Amino acid sequence: MTFGIELESILEKELNNLIKLKDLSFKKTDMIIDNRIKDLEETTKIEESLINEMGLLEEERERLLNTWGVALDTHVSVIIEKIPGENKGLINIKDKMIKEIEELHLRNKLNEDLIKENLDWIDFNINLISNIHGDPVYGKKPNKPSGNSIFDKKV
Repeated sequence: MTFGIELESILEKELNNLIKLKDLSFKKTDMIIDNRIKDLEETTKIEESLINEMGLLEEERERLLNTWGVALDTHVSVIIEKIPGENKGLINIKDKMIKEIEELHLRNKLNEDLIKENLDWIDFNINLISNIHGDPVYGKKPNKPSGNSIFDKKV
């Protein structure tokens, strides 16, 4: 196999994993909104597996570059330009990967914001519940806790 064909094969596998990761991130958004924690846990395990597979593919790509004497920090665009012959397949894969990574990044940011919002809501409710049993205090704080609270307020 030639360098270009081997590289295209590895990048195609990486692209397929990126697409799967992006699809999972869209499903995770619905799970977060619907508060389906069990489904979210299972999806996260699948996501971890795909990320591990991506790591193995990256190692394979690095071995290929090393075998052919290409520096590991060489950008894919530069590599594609230097490969003799038709490189439309590699260019197409590179462009798709960029698009998928951007979409994945945006969706992960949304999921992160949704999770933070949910955690803030939970924190608000816990504080509300823990303060519901206490007497309203104006001015000085009492020296000893009321004992009615179900949560320890000490930090």
